[in-house]
Amino acid sequence: LGAYPDLYSNYWEYTYQIDQHSDKIICLKGEFPHCRYFSLSLYDDETGSAIGGIDDIDILPDKGSENPFTKTVSGKNYFTIYIVPENIDQKVIAKLNTTNIRTVKAGVNRVAMCVRHYLGTTQNGNEADEYGGVELPAISALNINTLKAAEVPEHVVSNITKAVSQVFTQKSDENQTMPFFLAPVSRYYPNNSTAYLYARTHIKEDEVLKFSFIPAPAPTKPEEYATAVTRYWSVCLGSAADTRSYLSLCDNNALYGPNKKSAFIVCLKKNTKLDLIKEKVNQMNSNGELVNLFVWDSEKMNIDNKALGEVVVIMYRNILPYSSWEHSIANMWPTAYKDATGEPIDHVTNPEKQLAHKALKEYGPFGKKISTEEFLALSKIE
Repeated sequence: LGAYPDLYSNYWEYTYQIDQHSDKIICLKGEFPHCRYFSLSLYDDETGSAIGGIDDIDILPDKGSENPFTKTVSGKNYFTIYIVPENIDQKVIAKLNTTNIRTVKAGVNRVAMCVRHYLGTTQNGNEADEYGGVELPAISALNINTLKAAEVPEHVVSNITKAVSQVFTQKSDENQTMPFFLAPVSRYYPNNSTAYLYARTHIKEDEVLKFSFIPAPAPTKPEEYATAVTRYWSVCLGSAADTRSYLSLCDNNALYGPNKKSAFIVCLKKNTKLDLIKEKVNQMNSNGELVNLFVWDSEKMNIDNKALGEVVVIMYRNILPYSSWEHSIANMWPTAYKDATGEPIDHVTNPEKQLAHKALKEYGPFGKKISTEEFLALSKIE
């Protein structure tokens, strides 16, 4: 998929007309990828709404294989997932002899399947690989009555490829402070296993944006996945002019540590004192701080041949956030995006639930813009 929600993720889709193939079971058979997170999501392609899916940790491995997302294993390990129409006989379900069965409810005409990988690597884990070191799952079909091989439905163009961004200005872009809100669950091809904090602001040439918080601790091995407070986190910067991300940092490469505040600094590439800003960040890090610098190229042209601009959108992503953790994003309340009645800041009715720095305390980010001179004069990031 040609979307850029996170520079460490890769998405693939397969879409077909289930209404024309209601006598078929779709079978996905493949090798478990080498990555931090892997999932299959199902969508009603006519509405973009989520209708099912399965996360890596819940996938039953094939006989003779093990699930590498539940424990550290070596070698090749395989899985099989079945997508079945709602009218399937339960006796047929029993013959499939697996829990990896996802049902598409009646009334859905076109199904979009999306495979997601985050932090994919080669088999030895030494370098990044967009396929997670394996082939993508093979797609086959079975007759719903006989379970014999059937012709695979033709791939059709998904509506997700037609998605366009809604570009609008916000008066709060000019505020000096930049609060983070919980993004409402999208009604359009959402990843229901992910929660996002979002913020946006207008950064000028002579300004520096700074925000700091304690990032959620991420697991270091599969044995920790089931009880992790989040499987993965990242901070991604995108342009308000489109829906794409252009800069990302994640738990795997950001400067952060257990129960320690990390700082994130954003300035424009055309800032005349960029070299001094870089020197200041290096100095702070040499003094033991954890400061991450983003340099935003506002004049860079996107694939639509438009400049990225100075209005930056920032997303803090948690995959599979554990709601029982007291600092979990999952416990926040969403606020409405800009609509006829105002901007997100206008919809805050309970700050202790809707503003990240209040709801999550030190684990919630909060941004503030200061002049370049003020930043260079700082002794440390608060």
